[in-house]
Amino acid sequence: MLNREIPFRPRLEGDFRIRFYNAVSRITENTTLADIENIADEEIKWVTSECTFNLNQRKKYRAVWFLFRDLIHASWKAFYRDGVLYMNLPTLNENSTHDGSAPEVKQLLRSWMSESRHERLLTFTDFIKHMEARNSAGYDISELIADGPELANRLEQAHAGRISVKQAIQPYLQLVTENERDQFTGLKISEIWRYFRLTWSTPSETTPGRTMQYLIRDAAHPMHAVMGIASLENCAVQITCRDDYIGWNQHAFIENILTLSGDDARLEFQRLLGYIEDGISGIDYSELCTEMTVRNPTDEDIRMLLDFAADAEQQRQDSLRNSSENGYNDDERSELGSISTKTEQALYNRKRAEQLARLLIAKKTLTDVVNDPGYDENWINFCKSETGSSVIRNALVAQKAKHIGSSLMELNVCGAIPPYNEILGGKLVALLATSPQVVHDYKTRYENKASEIASRLKGQPVCRPAELVYVGTTSLYYVGSSQYNRLKIPGEVFGSDFDVVWKRLGMTIGFGTMHISKATTLSLTEATSDGFNRINHVFGEGASPKMRLLTMAIRELLEATNEDSKDFSKHAMSRIVYGACLATNTSDYLLGKDDRPHYYTDMEQYETGTQKIIDYWSERWLSSRLNYEPIYERIRAFDKNAFMVGNQIDGEKEWSFPQLEVAQMPANDEAKAGLQFVRDFYRGSSGYADHIAPERLSLIHLKTRLDSAIIDAAKDGKDIVLTGNPGDGKTHIIRIMKPALEKLGKPIEIVLDASTLSNREIFDGWVNAHDNGKAFVIAINAAVLYSVNKEYGSAFAPIAEAYRAMTSSIVFHSEESNPDSVVVFDLSKREVLTQEVLAQAITKLTSKEHYKECDGCPLHADCVVTRNRALLNGALFQKRLSIVLERVVLQGYHATLREMQSLIAFLIFGNRTCKQLNQTAGNDEYDIANLVYAGKGGLFDAIRRSIDPVKISHPLWDEKIILNDLEADSWVESYKIPAETIAYDNDELFKLRKRQFYFFNTHGEELLKILDDDVSKFQAFLQQNDKKIVKELIRKINAFFGSAKPSNSEMKIWSGHRFDNEPRKVLISIGTQKASSFSIGRPMLQKNMQAGIEMIPNYVRFEKKDAANIFLKIDFDMYLLLSEAERGVPVLFLESDLVKKVWRFIEQLQSFNGIEEDIVSINLLDIQNKKRIDVMIDREDKKYLSVNSSRTEEA
Repeated sequence: MLNREIPFRPRLEGDFRIRFYNAVSRITENTTLADIENIADEEIKWVTSECTFNLNQRKKYRAVWFLFRDLIHASWKAFYRDGVLYMNLPTLNENSTHDGSAPEVKQLLRSWMSESRHERLLTFTDFIKHMEARNSAGYDISELIADGPELANRLEQAHAGRISVKQAIQPYLQLVTENERDQFTGLKISEIWRYFRLTWSTPSETTPGRTMQYLIRDAAHPMHAVMGIASLENCAVQITCRDDYIGWNQHAFIENILTLSGDDARLEFQRLLGYIEDGISGIDYSELCTEMTVRNPTDEDIRMLLDFAADAEQQRQDSLRNSSENGYNDDERSELGSISTKTEQALYNRKRAEQLARLLIAKKTLTDVVNDPGYDENWINFCKSETGSSVIRNALVAQKAKHIGSSLMELNVCGAIPPYNEILGGKLVALLATSPQVVHDYKTRYENKASEIASRLKGQPVCRPAELVYVGTTSLYYVGSSQYNRLKIPGEVFGSDFDVVWKRLGMTIGFGTMHISKATTLSLTEATSDGFNRINHVFGEGASPKMRLLTMAIRELLEATNEDSKDFSKHAMSRIVYGACLATNTSDYLLGKDDRPHYYTDMEQYETGTQKIIDYWSERWLSSRLNYEPIYERIRAFDKNAFMVGNQIDGEKEWSFPQLEVAQMPANDEAKAGLQFVRDFYRGSSGYADHIAPERLSLIHLKTRLDSAIIDAAKDGKDIVLTGNPGDGKTHIIRIMKPALEKLGKPIEIVLDASTLSNREIFDGWVNAHDNGKAFVIAINAAVLYSVNKEYGSAFAPIAEAYRAMTSSIVFHSEESNPDSVVVFDLSKREVLTQEVLAQAITKLTSKEHYKECDGCPLHADCVVTRNRALLNGALFQKRLSIVLERVVLQGYHATLREMQSLIAFLIFGNRTCKQLNQTAGNDEYDIANLVYAGKGGLFDAIRRSIDPVKISHPLWDEKIILNDLEADSWVESYKIPAETIAYDNDELFKLRKRQFYFFNTHGEELLKILDDDVSKFQAFLQQNDKKIVKELIRKINAFFGSAKPSNSEMKIWSGHRFDNEPRKVLISIGTQKASSFSIGRPMLQKNMQAGIEMIPNYVRFEKKDAANIFLKIDFDMYLLLSEAERGVPVLFLESDLVKKVWRFIEQLQSFNGIEEDIVSINLLDIQNKKRIDVMIDREDKKYLSVNSSRTEEA
């Protein structure tokens, strides 16, 4: 059967994400395993050998495909549907698999592991050849593999009674020790064990910690052939069914304590507090906190410990990164292995702080419970709460920590070597793993050996009792029979009533790494290294380095929930968990109730005791097995040569794992003058005309009507003044126009940049030009012209005329004041954020003339500069970007040409060098749709304020974007997106796709149709006729002063008094102005200036008719203020410049408020007390007619 469907969504970006979904979109429910594997192999080949950009994404891409392939090999089912790659975890358990299919299931499980095993064998080729070649004594490893016929003959003689069973097979245990050699072959014992481990179907892995390896030898064989091998290693910290059995699981503990009385429960709580105190005493907290903190911890103390732990983890990662980049000396190497002492110190600082924080939380909480006056009423609720469960768990973990590394071992290798498997040699190995010799060897090896983790936590050597009381294991397969079934050492063997039983405790849920190949492991390490290895196979970092790597990689490489991440760590190879207690009081000893274990026999007599177990096996299992006739033929047929590991390696396959590296580096940026020139428009020097070579200048010049206007003015012999702000392009234009001006044949004097001259030099130059009959052409900043006019305007009329033309360049009612002898073009009034200018600027800056050096670059084909240049030239993109820029203009931002060019340069390069372009190509951050909103500077700030598709919610198109329910041909031809449905919680990807939709999809403008923001309203406001604008402004200003139902036909004129600049507290209105007394002034350029400059009006003036000098400028900011007032926001109370401008306008209007009627209505607004008072007076009779008071609705 199959489990639920799990989305497989890699955290890939750009081209890599597109390519991944294009590939997996070919996978359906009917796609064969071979075809899926071919797809994976094609992608791995592409990213390994062909892809030349973005090394980080390449590493992730390859790791994702390796992981995907391993899951497929482990019988996960994959299929693409509706934009999602789904995967099903196969469940192979006793409920879905009949016993009759057990051999097939076992073969399937072996096949899952075969590739990982073969990869591992290929890495050991030299070792295997060494073991299978004859040594100087003339022996090789085959001497230690029993010959089938020879063993069969011995067994047949025993079966016939010619020799005893004990004579036929004479097993004994041999502990593997370093550098010891076999007395028969001269081979190292450790290498013998290692060779036979390679015959296992499971790939071999090494883990840090305590290890005991054994050979089981047959003394009846001439060379003492190897019957089996065993290995005991540190237990996994978390095995739920084992912890339930021992009493270390909080759920079992809570279930038990709830059956007790309150007093008995209190005793259990006291025992938990004892565990906690023991745990605290095992931590060196001298640098973490005081004794007082430990005795009476506070929440703040605990928070500081957690902060310390977080800082230590950051220091560990920094140290790992530094060691990876710079290396370290041998004297800096930690005893733990492949890390520095500094990294080790940071690791254990973190562990100390984390563990102490957990223990102090548990201590504080549990102490409060025990001492609670309402204990009898509250303790049960505490046990049932999440807090109670966490506290009890932490206390039990502290007790477990005392024993998990010293009193328990895991039998992780246990089995017979053929042909001894036919006589149940595996059961013998399993029995001997619980033998007195193993207990004795363990105590001998480790009784005086300090516990590495405990010692480092304590800051001094900690030697825990090496009393082995429990051996656990898991079956390789969960179906069919197991060598642990019904396996025990009866108590009568040792004259007691205690049986040593391999007890079935439960099942694992299939977490593990057996299905993960070595190539995948290396690829995951490469993809998650972040410049250093975070998983270092160092004892103390955590259990199962490979499992931690897999878990971390899934979390970092896939967009998955916690639940899905856990499922991706499953291999469906559930196993049966067994445990054997070696003491009659194993649980009580491990729970701290007893001080020492009571073993099932006298462990001092370990040789005798172990022989009793061997004799028991011979009588119980071997003797009965000899009655099974088929074994003799099978043993005779055993092919020793086929069993040899070297014959199981495909000689044609040499395993290798090529590290991904930068394929080729782009050419040096300094060698690319044209490209560098364009790039430097963004926050560089290219925008300054005086820094640009003439040939480059002509390549970026935008030809507009200003060019013709300058020529026409020069033909008329007029002085020409180009003024404005820095960056407007004044010097640039004159440098470009200079040759054409000089060809006119008119006498002319040209000053390219007045900023390089003093006021006197400008004045003298201008006067001299006139004295010599020459027209004067100058590029001069407005500030400089102001200064020159102030100093010399009265002495020289052209200067005064130029200044006057600049300051009166904008008119509102057709009045003209064009000077006769000087033509002024104020480029600060020129609007460059138009679609026409944008298109020209893009054409110029993307011209191939700037990128000739790129043609020879080996990375040219995949260069994002080439792609972005093409995208920028798309008509749809330019149209959509122009809409954004139009809104920038509406909000009052004036951009210079230099800023426009800076924007385009940033969209091409993203402020990256060629090397950085190659490293980041395809990253979502640098997608051109994101770059529009990513730059630095005033224009980019204005763009971010103007319109961002991300902020427009559309009920129809948002769903289509998420579901990828968009016609393929609705995207511009050169723009591609992944064929995927976006995960509901992937906000960043949705934001990117929303922007891509706006700029590159034909339906993108649909977002604007529901736009109802203030910019859109202001745009509509400006497009109204004058009469409607007047009415709207009257209504808004009345609302500004608190009118609940503001009129649009007459405007109340208010006054207010203030003392020492304090806010006005009472407002008084004693008159109104009708709509007919106002007019609208729309800005336009003087006629001469219009000939060369296009201006886009982005404001109007609200003027008093017949008194145009009394006006309120209604730009976007003022419109926004008045709109806020109309929405009920009390902006009247703000002390802003905009509010002051409204007051100034109203105060100017008061002088026109003549009152002629006898009966007058006066309105008072008490701001402080939120009251409105309406007073009616008769001026002729000098009396009050009425006084009405009410609460203001909006004050």
